[in-house]
Amino acid sequence: MRVITVLFATFFLMAAVTAHAGVLRVYEGKLNVNAASAADFTRLPGIGEVIAFRIVKERERRGAFKDIKELKEIKGISGRIYEDLKYHVATQGENRLKVYIDLNTITKPLLLGLPGMSEGQARSILNFRKSRNRFEKVEDLLQVPGIDKKRCAELSEWLTVAGAK
Repeated sequence: MRVITVLFATFFLMAAVTAHAGVLRVYEGKLNVNAASAADFTRLPGIGEVIAFRIVKERERRGAFKDIKELKEIKGISGRIYEDLKYHVATQGENRLKVYIDLNTITKPLLLGLPGMSEGQARSILNFRKSRNRFEKVEDLLQVPGIDKKRCAELSEWLTVAGAK
């Protein structure tokens, strides 16, 4: 099921790749626009702090969004941004949006932003990727010096390999 989700997400996120400096993000699940915080909204493609704040303010003004298409009325949400985010939002249900970063496109600053990531681990991951040309699966992290099973499991909460089988 995750492979289908990843392939589906990859197909619809191609426009988001350039918007995020070549770093591919894979989205799984949905964010409830009627319960999400401004910080939650910034995890969506094309949504920064200013637009996230506008979404929250508009929701407060309306009481709730009845349809996700109402997001298009918010200043800053262009047709392109709406097309990128509409697959990742809902007006009901729990916030279950997970954002994974592709190991084959992640940058050093993004790696260093992951919980518990040291400079040495980030360097080892990038060196491994460079020497092998790419990661085939997240479990390839076990071949990276300094990454054990526990750390690999922790990192798999944040990382993926887009298109992996």
